[in-house]
Amino acid sequence: MELFRLTFASIITRKTFAIFAMLLLALPFVLPYMTPWETKPSIIEPARAQASWWMLWVAAACWLLFQGANIGDRWASHGILEYFKTLGKNRVNQMFQIWLACFSIFAGMILITFGISTFTAMPGDPIEAHHWLVTNFQYVLLFLLVTAPLLLFSIAMGTRFRGAVAYAVTLGLLVHGLFGIRYLEVFLADNKSPLLNFIYVVSPHYHLSDLTSRLVFKLGALPWGEMGNIALYLAGLGLLTVGFSIQLFKEVKS
Repeated sequence: MELFRLTFASIITRKTFAIFAMLLLALPFVLPYMTPWETKPSIIEPARAQASWWMLWVAAACWLLFQGANIGDRWASHGILEYFKTLGKNRVNQMFQIWLACFSIFAGMILITFGISTFTAMPGDPIEAHHWLVTNFQYVLLFLLVTAPLLLFSIAMGTRFRGAVAYAVTLGLLVHGLFGIRYLEVFLADNKSPLLNFIYVVSPHYHLSDLTSRLVFKLGALPWGEMGNIALYLAGLGLLTVGFSIQLFKEVKS
């Protein structure tokens, strides 16, 4: 696990993760008070959960994917991956070690979000509290099914292209899957273009993993049948992303 330790030490030394960790800890307790909470104090807790989860999405987009692309670019450009290749570490092993180093730190951010959303924003009613806890667990699972494969993709892209390009492409996929697909749905309601319909079908529907509205409006946990279908779709999409990333990963930049 030498590459894991090298990558982990590099991330710790740069300390950029600490900025996002502090924002994750602070903003959920600050942003809700920028809403008209005086007229309805009960909105504070749902607003706190919303702020927690959206800050985690921001951290994933701005820190996690950037780290993957940047480290993939740096290690491939500096010959680190080629060196580990000579030691018998294949591309899957190398990519997994880099992924594990990045995600080990990001896991702490996920725990912060889960803790704030679950224990500082939970409703007082026992039935609502049960649904709240289950919804947060479902959210964590779906969030991981989106971000874990995308991190592998950003690492692989970084080893083959410049870090900025790798990050822009991966970030674009995430933003399109979370937001762009919804605008495309609205446009397709009035436009029957076969091309746009094809783009919609093949696009990653990452928005299915966003359960923020269920927390904000206290809609309860997803029915397990629906949850299973969404999880299977995202897992299948994740497997395709992982397989493509393995083929894309390159130990030496040409």
